Amino acid sequence: MNRTTRECVTALMSSLRANGPMPRHRLAAASRLSAAELTRALKSARQMGVVAYEGEPELPAEADTLLMLTGRPLPPPRRVTPAPRENTPHFEPLLDVWGIARPAGLRRGHAS
Repeated sequence: MNRTTRECVTALMSSLRANGPMPRHRLAAASRLSAAELTRALKSARQMGVVAYEGEPELPAEADTLLMLTGRPLPPPRRVTPAPRENTPHFEPLLDVWGIARPAGLRRGHAS
């Protein structure tokens, strides 16, 4: 599926809210996320501080370590403003490199 990371984090949080703390392998099934989506969602959720491993940071996480909600709210989505672009394309340098838009003086050098 092509879900955004935020959608995956929301699914992850909903599963933890409904079922309580659980290990990663159970969380994958409960949240109905693919392995890649779960990995991405866990990384993002832990960076945002909304999900943590039980006993973190004192104990290292193991395969059966329970994941739990921290109680922190999900931060609002970031607004990324695209860089301003000019509306006119600039193909001339590319055409010059390819030899398509050469000046008239260079075109005469071609023998027929």
